[in-house]
Amino acid sequence: HVIPRFDGDMDDPRGGVRHVIPSKGNYLADATLEPDTVEPPSHDLVTTQGRRMLLELLRCFANDEFNRIDLLVSFVKRSGIKHLLHDLDRAVANSAQVRLLTTNYLAITDARALRILLNRSQTGEGVTTPTEPARGSLEIRVFNDPSTSFHPKAYLFTSDEAAVRVGFVGSSNLSDSALTSGVEWNLRTRDTSVLTSEFERLWSDGRSVVLTHEWLVGYEAFQAERAGLPAPASSSGPTASTLDVDIVEDETLEDVPAPRGVQPDVLAALSATRLDGHQAGLVVMATGLGKTWLAAFDVAEVNPTRTLFVAHRKEILTQARDIFAQVLPDKRSSLWVDGERDLSGDIVFASIAGLAGVLPQLDPAAFDYVIVDEFHHADAPSYRRLLVRLRPQFLLGLTATPERADGADLLALCSDNLVHDVGLRTGIELGLLVPFRYRGIVDVADYTHIPWRSRRFDIDTLSASLATEARAQQVFDEWLGIGGPDRRAIGFCCSVAHAEFMAEFFTARGVEAVAVHGTTASSAPRTESLERLRSGDLSIIFTVDLFNEGVDIPEVDLVMFLRPTHSPVVFFQQLGRGL
Repeated sequence: HVIPRFDGDMDDPRGGVRHVIPSKGNYLADATLEPDTVEPPSHDLVTTQGRRMLLELLRCFANDEFNRIDLLVSFVKRSGIKHLLHDLDRAVANSAQVRLLTTNYLAITDARALRILLNRSQTGEGVTTPTEPARGSLEIRVFNDPSTSFHPKAYLFTSDEAAVRVGFVGSSNLSDSALTSGVEWNLRTRDTSVLTSEFERLWSDGRSVVLTHEWLVGYEAFQAERAGLPAPASSSGPTASTLDVDIVEDETLEDVPAPRGVQPDVLAALSATRLDGHQAGLVVMATGLGKTWLAAFDVAEVNPTRTLFVAHRKEILTQARDIFAQVLPDKRSSLWVDGERDLSGDIVFASIAGLAGVLPQLDPAAFDYVIVDEFHHADAPSYRRLLVRLRPQFLLGLTATPERADGADLLALCSDNLVHDVGLRTGIELGLLVPFRYRGIVDVADYTHIPWRSRRFDIDTLSASLATEARAQQVFDEWLGIGGPDRRAIGFCCSVAHAEFMAEFFTARGVEAVAVHGTTASSAPRTESLERLRSGDLSIIFTVDLFNEGVDIPEVDLVMFLRPTHSPVVFFQQLGRGL
């Protein structure tokens, strides 16, 4: 065989090593007919099998390259947007410009879902634009023409810098079934030019109105009226008979939230304690029994002019805001956390750190009803200053874990008034929480040489002692012994390095595992990982403290405590992820 030194140094060098690169086997042939690489197809079908449509959307939302996101759907449901809220918030925080265009056609779009989105929108009245220049925006418009059917569904993601585009067009609305389980066909395309052009045309159409608080109040009333009355037979506009087959049961008018489980009893106890003249009270409810829903229902019962909801983490605040929007859709909410500074809402969701700077100027009677979530933190000086400053008509403390290792008297901060206590045992006995088996394993790690500082193990030494082959192998063997491959697990680790070590160890043995911690770029996407765990595509999420509070994952049936803790609060919080 001849090896040519350069193109054209002999007449026709066929065969030999040149055919290792097919297009170079014969340079006399038209090279364009045999490209070196095969371009991936420009279109492919995405269905809901394995929750794939949802997972594809989550991957796109989590991709920081996409700085423009356009969503065009016929119907928006709470069951659908709940899957996207975390990554939607993250995309906006990372400067993405997000636009959503939907319709009030047939009054199927859920008003409460729109309320949740309006609370996040910079176009909503009273919702201030954060001061960080890097922050993006969320704009919402509604195609407001009851005489015209409106059935497009498209999800468009654009990166101006990288010139990358991905679009999904097909049949999936923003509902749970349309994203996860229904029979849906969506075509993914990399050529979105026509779709984007058509979106712009509809977005600028005079019938596409900006979603505002005033418009939504009117739509809420119309939707409630429509839900209770059949469509007139003589109506010349669209009626329920014109519904396409894609409007499945999940996309009918969703039920108005109502108290359930132990919540009616606790609400009755709260009413009784106020009748007795108490102006403060502590409610203890085990994780999973719905403390935030309880607070929203009680605010609806009391109907205060202004309400303040306080927590220590933004994630808890945004989740609480979404719950309150479903129970109290006519109330305007606002946030006071990080760069968002708005105290004008009927219901204000504020971080304790954010309030510290304005507390001296805050009118003690500014709020009629104050809720302090995760009240086991309330003994801290920042919370004490808040409780001393404010004079609400009623203060509600909420916690699942009132026991503190330092013996702090939380009840004294609520006028020694324990309104109701529904602990873990009671929740299990009532069938509201699942029973569990606790397995304690003799640890191969040696803790005797780990320094003890500030009432806890030195974190660096502890991490080095736990992130070892021997310790990981012990965990792996025990996991196999209890049927780990058939379970969905969360493993709580002592550090990011420990979590990543465990994920790599299990992955190397053929187990689908990831580390989710949110502190570095090496973290797996949070929402996508949770969805993969729910669908069974993922076996284990290793984390540190990310899922201690404010997340509900009913599919988890194994919790692995891979770290020591001196705190009963942390222990019960992490245990609650499996109940």
